[in-house]
This record gives sequence, C-alpha cells and structure tokens, in this order.
Amino acid sequence: MKKFLFAVSAVTLSFSAMPASFANGGPYAVDDAGIATPGMFKLETWTSFANNGDRVYLASPGFTLEALPFVEFELTMESRRADGEWATTFAPAAKIALRDIDEHGYGLALSVGSGHAGVIRNADTIYAVVPLSLPVNERLNLHFNAGVERDLTENETVGVWGMAAQVMAHDRLELIGEVFGAENDRPGWQAGIRPFLFDGNVALDIVYGRNLDGERADWLTVGFAVEF
Repeated sequence: MKKFLFAVSAVTLSFSAMPASFANGGPYAVDDAGIATPGMFKLETWTSFANNGDRVYLASPGFTLEALPFVEFELTMESRRADGEWATTFAPAAKIALRDIDEHGYGLALSVGSGHAGVIRNADTIYAVVPLSLPVNERLNLHFNAGVERDLTENETVGVWGMAAQVMAHDRLELIGEVFGAENDRPGWQAGIRPFLFDGNVALDIVYGRNLDGERADWLTVGFAVEF
C-alpha cells in the first residue's frame, strides 16, 4: 500500500495580530500545539486538485469542551480519487495540549488518531504525532512535528516529520510555508496565503503544493475555516 505523507489538519497558533477566533484550521500538513477555542465548534473544509487527475474533497468538524479545555476532538470526512478510483474515509482524531505557549513560551501537544495523519488520508492506519510550536516574535511562529504512523494492512510502522513557518504579514493576512515527509518517501511541501474575511470570522486558504501523497504531482487547494 502506498505510504501517504505526514500531515494533520494544519493549525495556526494565535498571534497577537491574528483574529483570536482561529486557534487552528486549514489544509496544511504540519500541526501546531494550539487547541481550538473551548466551548466552540469549528468547521474546516477544502478541495484539492492535482495535475495527475487526483482529487480530494474534505470536511472536518471539531470541538473543544469547556470541561476539557486541553483536548480538541475532530472527525474528518474525506472523498478522494487516486489512480482513477474513488474512496471515502472517516478519520477521528484528538489533540492534547501538554504545554501552553502563553504560559511556557513554547507549545507542545500530542495528536493521535486513526486514518492517516495526512492531507490525503488512509483509513487503514493509526498515528501519533508530537507538535512543537516556537514563537520567534509576535508575527512569526515556527512549528516542528515528529511522530510515527502504523499501517495496519501491511503491518509496518514508519516515522513522520514536518516543519512549518507562519508569518502574519498583515492584521488580516497570513503567509504559510511547510515541508513534510515520511521514511523512504519523497518529501512534500506547500505554500499559500490565508486572508481573514468578514471581520476575521472566516479564514480562506489558497495553497499550492508539490508531492503531497508521495507522487510527483502539483496540487492546488482552496478551502475555508470558521468557528461558531
């Protein structure tokens, strides 16, 4: 079975200049240590198109309970076409905050789930990833991921990794770039812009990527995230 490359729904830590309602969200690969706003529901959805004909349509609702403000729950529903065949997967996941960035000066979390920890998911895997977030200044954050993924079909475990930089270029515009990969596979990368619309209540993502699923293909992704 093809090993899909590492990613968890991309996350955005709150900058002082960033709209506070978006602690995380989007189609990026590298996870950060932030947790969604307790007591709020979020919806992330995006569609991705590759020049080799592959397609991805994805919706990912999630929430953080006020009674458990350090745990974020998520269910990703995805329909994708790969090699001319369509498949639909449902992938539950949870992220546990281990260190709060405001309190400790850095963020640390643990993300676990079934399905693939990736932009393109595989229902026959489980994963555990540790995201580390380091603020350089009030407009730049760096994120580093390390973890493992277990292929239940092939009985194989591989290491996964990722690095990302997020720059708040304007009070309503973020720039994001990342690289990510898995053992013995080609690394992938993505870069894009995230404008915040409707007084910061909606985050729009426009992303270009390369080699997202281990094959040399170009990807264009458009999506949005909202909390309510």
